[in-house]
Amino acid sequence: MGQDYAELAVTSNFSFLRSGSHPDKLVRQAAALGLAAVGIADRNTLSGVVRAHVAAKEAGIQLLVGARLVTRNGLEILCFPKDRAAYGRLSKLLTLGNRRAPKGECHLILEDIAAAAKDQVLVLMPPVVIDQDFEDKVRAARALLAIPYMGMSFLYGSDDKARLVRIAELARGLDMRLLATNDVHYHEPERRPLQDVVTAIREHVTEAEAGALLAANAERHVKPPHEMARLFADYPDAVQAGLDVAD
Repeated sequence: MGQDYAELAVTSNFSFLRSGSHPDKLVRQAAALGLAAVGIADRNTLSGVVRAHVAAKEAGIQLLVGARLVTRNGLEILCFPKDRAAYGRLSKLLTLGNRRAPKGECHLILEDIAAAAKDQVLVLMPPVVIDQDFEDKVRAARALLAIPYMGMSFLYGSDDKARLVRIAELARGLDMRLLATNDVHYHEPERRPLQDVVTAIREHVTEAEAGALLAANAERHVKPPHEMARLFADYPDAVQAGLDVAD
């Protein structure tokens, strides 16, 4: 494995009011830091991949095109099509979700994703709180979609170790492979203030009123391979999993 790393969970500002960086900046930063590949996966949209594609060609880095599918019951699943036909199925899936929802929303259920799941690589992204409700939803999703990967990322809080252990145990019990990510939302730490501003706008509050709605730190940026290897030293196969998906 060496120091290679592929960051697959990247949210750009095409996920409206959820990111502090353009997709091209995110891709160029990934290339500058020596990542093997980068995956742009915006929230229920493929809109950011055009700028990402141009930047990836210029920077000479492999780009994984995908979307972050968010279901009506709150599950978040990264979806990366393996070929053109699968990309078409993903596009039709997003069109279906947009047509049945008010403007600015996308309503999807697991059965919709199952109908479009052929030749898609799916990665389930855990929420902040790993509770029984989430575990029940994961079991249902695994049974219906056969999702092969469970994402894991640090929150950089005092209970990180216990949280990751619970994620690992859940994945092991469902025969899912762990996949390491930094759940990136901006390309460099200096973008964190902008991230706070767009979060406050999205939640219809001032920054002073936002409180716990804001991220607790500035860690959701693109990180170099050696840093991700250090963070996930206890889960080396989770780092390798991202490279295997890219391959």
